[in-house]
Amino acid sequence: MKEERAQREEAVEKWKHLYLAIKTELDELIQRTYHGEGLYWRAEEADTDMEKLKKELQEKEEIVKALQNQLASMEQEKNKKEREFDILRQSLRIMSNKKSSSNVREKLCKACT
Repeated sequence: MKEERAQREEAVEKWKHLYLAIKTELDELIQRTYHGEGLYWRAEEADTDMEKLKKELQEKEEIVKALQNQLASMEQEKNKKEREFDILRQSLRIMSNKKSSSNVREKLCKACT
């Protein structure tokens, strides 16, 4: 009986060692597989992130172009209005000069008579 018990305990110990060895090997395999897939998954994620960033960059470049066009248009409008104001100022000067010269003529005419 002692012999059987000793054999059983020895067999149980062997099975425990075998179990632990298999468990350790499986855990390592799972870790390697997980990390490998994780790297692959991360590479795919990086690709999709890169595509998103490229698309976002393209959209922002289009917005910048549109804003530059709008700015150029506004500058043209500003220049056009400045020209109109210059014309109006010149017209006002001409009219005020005509008015003052006509006032001077009237005064001279009154003085002459």
